Amino acid sequence: MADMFGKNAKLKRRAFGVMAIVWSVGAAAASPWDWLISDHEIRRPPEFARPELHQWFVDPVFGTSIMRITDPSQVSGVSRIRHYYSKINPFNADETRAVLFSSDGAKYLYDTTTWRPIKHLRISSSDPEIQWHPTDPSILYTLDFVGDSWNVRGFYRYDIRNDKRTLVRDFKEYQAVRGRLEGSTDKTGRYYAMFGYRKKVPAEAFVYDIVNDKVGNKIPVTERMAGDWVSVSPSGRYVVMMGDISRVFDINMKHIRDLPKGSFGHGDICQLADGTEALVYDGADHQLDRNRNINIANLDTGKISIGVRIGWGSTPHVSCRNLDLPGWALISTQGPDRKYPNHDFEIFWLRLDGSGEVRRVAHHHSSRKEGGYFAEQQAVTNRDGTKIMFASNWGDGPIASYLIDLKRLAKDRVTPASTR
Repeated sequence: MADMFGKNAKLKRRAFGVMAIVWSVGAAAASPWDWLISDHEIRRPPEFARPELHQWFVDPVFGTSIMRITDPSQVSGVSRIRHYYSKINPFNADETRAVLFSSDGAKYLYDTTTWRPIKHLRISSSDPEIQWHPTDPSILYTLDFVGDSWNVRGFYRYDIRNDKRTLVRDFKEYQAVRGRLEGSTDKTGRYYAMFGYRKKVPAEAFVYDIVNDKVGNKIPVTERMAGDWVSVSPSGRYVVMMGDISRVFDINMKHIRDLPKGSFGHGDICQLADGTEALVYDGADHQLDRNRNINIANLDTGKISIGVRIGWGSTPHVSCRNLDLPGWALISTQGPDRKYPNHDFEIFWLRLDGSGEVRRVAHHHSSRKEGGYFAEQQAVTNRDGTKIMFASNWGDGPIASYLIDLKRLAKDRVTPASTR
């Protein structure tokens, strides 16, 4: 197959790099978190009652504006409503709508002004891999069932204005297709990487060109290779496959390099300030200095560096959905850690230049120990890094989603009274 970028691939890549460098210099000066705390001191979260629904309050440690935006009472018969994951931006293109998930697997469209549900979306799969169109706020893409098949193999275009579902492609050559729930399109919304599954034969990995309805080169993969997830990078230049290690391919699924043993765990593909890209991931199994760190693996060179130290009990998540503000990754952690509790139960930005610089955003007050998997905070950023959504059970309560607005002024906010 010909290069999916076309004849001018090198020129396009060069232009993209130049534009990214110029843009990022301007963006850095206008970053929405310059005022945030930037140290690594231990700052423990104070205890206070769970905030009321739809009431802004101030994080008492970091000074940011936060609001609880969901509650199980908004939908009948469910125990939680929250966003999907740290790598899936819940907001549409103009941020007037967001998709949130209830405990029964249903998907709800929310108004982001009132933060009340508008309607239930007609999507059957409980894990539909929703991807919003990058410029059209009315359109999202989703994987779902086709006809009477109980296997997910259809790629759909969904119009939220009228709930019209258009089958863009039926991957009927496979029993099922998946991005393994954590993939993203490139920033233009053109490419999406997936695995295709059939009985008694190896799975295949490929890139789907949504715009041209075209499937790229297919390569066989083992479960060892494809045990976690696959995704296209924001630029559309790379595909990263995470399994027993992380493997890097070009957009035509030509293998470029393997990252070292232990290069797996929670991570996302991030844009650096110079226009290159990196896999930013939990280094618990790839210790560069015998500590647990957030590692940064440059996809161009394969060079791996330490981003920042975290505690062994932190179980971090990474979000790099800040596609319009490169050079940073959003990190959120659990805890507690006895040896290095400095960033426990915290949400913070990490500068991706190897300096270890952070901007500390909030404590999320959520406990996986008490609430299980869905109580993981899994903080996710919007495209420009000004809004962050996270989940919390506030210690031992119902699981809900919360919104941090880094542009909101303090005058309308309520500072909660500490109970400790």
